[in-house]
Amino acid sequence: MPTRAAAASPRPALLADPAIAPRKTAVIAAGGTGGHLFPAQALAEALSARGWRIVLATDDRVQGLADTFPAEEIITLEAATARRGDPLGAIRAALTILRGVLAGRAALTRLKPSVVIGFGGYPSLPALIAAITQGRRTIIHEQNAVSGRANRALAPHVTSVATAFPTLKKASAQTRARAIVVGNPVRPEIRELADLSYEAPGADEGEVRLLITGGSQGARLLSELLPAAIAALPEALRARPGCRR
Repeated sequence: MPTRAAAASPRPALLADPAIAPRKTAVIAAGGTGGHLFPAQALAEALSARGWRIVLATDDRVQGLADTFPAEEIITLEAATARRGDPLGAIRAALTILRGVLAGRAALTRLKPSVVIGFGGYPSLPALIAAITQGRRTIIHEQNAVSGRANRALAPHVTSVATAFPTLKKASAQTRARAIVVGNPVRPEIRELADLSYEAPGADEGEVRLLITGGSQGARLLSELLPAAIAALPEALRARPGCRR
């Protein structure tokens, strides 16, 4: 689905003092869903702490998710995707992305970033394609064990490829050979949870509480396996009061 036309959204409270020497700028392209945006935010926070100026290139679906993103400016670029087997939709998506690329080229010319970093998903395409066509340094990060369509298309043309897992299915042999395993960037407030001890709520009352999370291509697997796994639990366990699914 197409997003609105390109726009720039400066954040005056975060703008750097003009008296300070110019800093390096990183344009981070991410959006659409939290699965792409939150790892991008973790990287943005780390770079910002090192003095980098951060600009977020995204689509308008990011509204409500980017409130805490440490970007001094947000630019929205037109982007779209099409279902497989829909040639007319593919043509419309290509034209939409082209408009986003042209707007992205103008934005990058103004921003002069040291690097453009994409985190996958079709909203990352306009900014990365714009950077590639201008000969800028580019990096993509793949958060999944199975490479997404956008990253597969971009991988042969970017400067560097970073991955969360050593397994990168659906990627070409050339991409796998030069990929650098860096893991998934994690926001500090999430990392801190690993140091907390776990206390099962309701354990004294014999309650069973299940928290099931998932998304992207992994959601289908959870939907297929977990109901059967829960049904296979012993009857006495499933009959406990307060059991929540």
